[in-house]
Amino acid sequence: MASYNFSEDPRGGVGLEVIARDHNEMFNAAATALCLFMWDQESVEEREEIPISWYGFDIPTTVVGLLSELLFQMDNGWVFKRFVTHSLEEVDDLDERHRKKQLKITGIAYGERYRPNHHKTRFPVQAVLLPRLKVRNIEEGVRLYCVLDA
Repeated sequence: MASYNFSEDPRGGVGLEVIARDHNEMFNAAATALCLFMWDQESVEEREEIPISWYGFDIPTTVVGLLSELLFQMDNGWVFKRFVTHSLEEVDDLDERHRKKQLKITGIAYGERYRPNHHKTRFPVQAVLLPRLKVRNIEEGVRLYCVLDA
């Protein structure tokens, strides 16, 4: 099972570290950690399943893209408890802007519509920062470190 922890990043923001067995588990844990950081999870129920898809050029850009898409959805009135990856695959369905193979992640975010009198905000997050993001293989599987602009 994946683990995650938060720490103050020396250059500003909040560091999020995830240790997981594989990339799918890493994506799930990073998304769940983001939701836990932002919302009091006792106030969030898994009433709805929201399909989420995102493309990236590699694992790091796919992580940032997925977490950024979750932030976008939360800005548009959703609160989430967790995310479950259904697939992570290389794709060739390119458009005019992207001329190389990409990774595509698809999955389900579990949560509900934001209710101001019910949901309790913990810490707002503006963005997930790409410049200090690192994904590397370790003995236990994979380690992700990213910085939340919080």
